[in-house]
Amino acid sequence: MPIKKLALAVKSEHRGLRLDQVLALWLPEALARPISKAMARKLVLAGAVYLNGRRVRIASKPVLPGARIEAFVDLEKLLKGGATDERFEMGPDRILYEDDDLIIVNKPAKLPTQPTLDESRDNLFAAVKRFLAQRDKVAQPYVGLHHRLDRDTSGVVLFTKSSRANVGIANAFSSHQAVKVYLALSERAPGRPMPLQWKVQNHLGRAKVSGKKARFTAVHSGGDFAHTDFKLLEEFPGAFLVEARPKTGRTHQIRVHLAEAGYPILGDLHYGAKAGRSKRIMLHAASLTLPHPIHQTEISIHSPLPEDFQECLQASRT
Repeated sequence: MPIKKLALAVKSEHRGLRLDQVLALWLPEALARPISKAMARKLVLAGAVYLNGRRVRIASKPVLPGARIEAFVDLEKLLKGGATDERFEMGPDRILYEDDDLIIVNKPAKLPTQPTLDESRDNLFAAVKRFLAQRDKVAQPYVGLHHRLDRDTSGVVLFTKSSRANVGIANAFSSHQAVKVYLALSERAPGRPMPLQWKVQNHLGRAKVSGKKARFTAVHSGGDFAHTDFKLLEEFPGAFLVEARPKTGRTHQIRVHLAEAGYPILGDLHYGAKAGRSKRIMLHAASLTLPHPIHQTEISIHSPLPEDFQECLQASRT
């Protein structure tokens, strides 16, 4: 279901009302279905509501007559009342590499890598364990998690299948012997070119913002050191295809570095991307290269671009 863009000029009878109250009065008629105030607040916190052209994340913000409200509504997601995670059952076609010690899989978007506070939500870690248990006829297969991808990010994820592999894998990540390559589609603003090669080195910390979702930003003191190398692969009228090589593994690192440089990833409303360009964050973990934890032979694993990324890429080219 496509994202709907709705616009409203605040009327005189709305004087004194909060943003979520105005939305709760307006959206049911605009969408021809009941919309609660809780749903309206959810839209605001998700960054899908603009007031006079500026994104607003404060549901209690008062609005004045004559103000213009714009809302970008993914109705299916809103009505489900939560994250619309994809149902996922691990299959042999998802395995990119496997031996006695490792299993490296191709993660789909819209699936958490690891268990969340909501025990009802599926996740890749649990799906891999179910798959190995059924295939290998083992009640509790060993699966070790060493890195993760954001829910909306697709691509290469490595798990260990034996405890003897854990030290070698942990060392490969901590010593930066594990080389991760990502592909991103970023917004292209008029008059803002992108260098062919560039890097960001700064410190990232949690931003002090309202809402449930964690948000990170560059900080002048404290925080964790973050380093990403970028390379421009292709440029289109409204987007850039970018290669990102993170040298550190901070939460949301690539997303923050691109957004704060003025190139937010398509679909990343959390970090300033325009609504309606993509149904998910266009970030893909394309490859992982590292020494095998047991015999030290270099292995290099590649994940093909998923269909939705290819479609978005093709749309950017035309």
